[in-house]
Order: sequence, then C-alpha cells, then structure tokens
Amino acid sequence: MHPAGDSFGKDNMKNNQPDEEDKGFVLMPRYQMRRNALKKILKSAGCRNKTLLEIGYGAGEIFLLYQKLGLYVEGYDFSEAAYEHASRNYPGAGIILLKEMPEKKRYDYVVACEVLEHIENDVEELKEWRNYLKDNGRMIISVPAHQKRWGESDVYNGHWRRYERAELEKKLAKAGMRIEKIYTYDFPACLFLDGMRDKSRKRKMRQKNWKKRGRSEATKKSGVERNFNPVVLALSHPALWFPFIKAGELFYDTDWGSAYILVASVRRTGV
Repeated sequence: MHPAGDSFGKDNMKNNQPDEEDKGFVLMPRYQMRRNALKKILKSAGCRNKTLLEIGYGAGEIFLLYQKLGLYVEGYDFSEAAYEHASRNYPGAGIILLKEMPEKKRYDYVVACEVLEHIENDVEELKEWRNYLKDNGRMIISVPAHQKRWGESDVYNGHWRRYERAELEKKLAKAGMRIEKIYTYDFPACLFLDGMRDKSRKRKMRQKNWKKRGRSEATKKSGVERNFNPVVLALSHPALWFPFIKAGELFYDTDWGSAYILVASVRRTGV
C-alpha cells in the first residue's frame, strides 16, 4: 500500500492538493471525451464525500477529477510503471495507491475505464469487481465498442475483444449486475480518430522489437505510454477538442460511436 495511508479521511482530501500539471501525460482526445462523460455521470449521482475504487488508473491523471469532485479514492493498477508514474506525479491528490487489490472492503463506486477488454475471462473479473461494491453502490466501466471496428490499435494495446451493447448486458447479468445507463461518448470524432490511431499503431508495430510484446506487457504499457510527435501533442490541446466533446454529448444515447461507458448496479433477487 502507498504510504499515504490505509483509510479515507477528510484531512487527507483537504490538506493534500493535487499537482496542477503532469508534464509526462498527454490528454489525448478520446481520453478527454471519456473523462467528460465520467464527470457527468458522477456529478449527476451526487458523488461528493463518497468512496471510489479506481481499477487500472494508468497514468493517474483521472485522480485530479476525483479530487475536484470531492471523492475519497483508492486506486489499483497491476502495472508497476503506472504505480510509479502516479506516485511521482500525483502525490497529493487526496488518493491512496494500492499495490494489491484490497480485502474485505466495499465502496460507493468501482470504476474501471478501458480495462475489461484486456482481461481474457471478463465475466469472472466482473464478479470480482462486484464484490467491492456497497449494497447501493455503482460500477462504472468504459470499453471499446463494436468488434467490426477491430484494428491495429486493439492489437497494439493487448485487447482480447471489443464489445457490443447486448454482449455487455449479458455478461454483466452473468456477474449479477444490471446496466442502468450506457452511453457512446466519442461520436462523431471517432469517424476520423479511429483511422488516425490505427495508422499510428501500425507504424509502431513495424518496429523490430514490437513482436516481443505479449498481451500482458502491452496492457501494462497502454495506460502510461505517451510517445507522440509534436504535431499530435499540439492537436491534442483541450481547447481544440472542447467543441467535439460538447457535440458528442448529443449522441450519448445512440450506438454510433466506437466506445461505451456504462453504469451498473447489483441485481436484486427477483428483479
């Protein structure tokens, strides 16, 4: 466990302010869209002073959002690189970083963004995550959508699959969960982002040492790898993507995007 402590507390949230900028992290366009959707979900639920377990936090930038929303957060990522990056860049974000998944602890929210597609036995993993929820808790998950959009980026990042809406409903039901909301958050930007991303990954996969990466290694690097050229960095500026983010909100209830974010709760007996 990270030396920040082993329990939630208001003093931890109040006295430790987050770093304003992580110079090693790039807010890529799709991440900005997902972050906006997650923010809207949490704010609409009245999340202040609630507890949250973040599974697979990657670079850790998302902790800044949670701190601003007044959440008490614990985070786990099986990547040592992610742990080291988050520890170095977000030491005062009012969060606790875990080196192992917690035991016998339950939270108001369990959040796993872009994690499930990296896991071979996803239903069993969902069952494990469900055990961390309080009785009235909510699970928030984001995943890539539509298998027909499988591309080089999925291979590069170590994905097992992309998801269909009906598939998510069935798998969550097997895990004892039911979907309350499901949005597609990256339309219409995905119409050109998907192609750009796949071309970029295809170029990287041509490197001689790429084939040595298995799914596990690719998964560990996918959350923290940020090796982009100056043009990509300039085009990722949040000010440029704000109109696309706001436009995307108009399409949340469609099935036109290439990424889902959903809210699920534990199914009650007889429901």
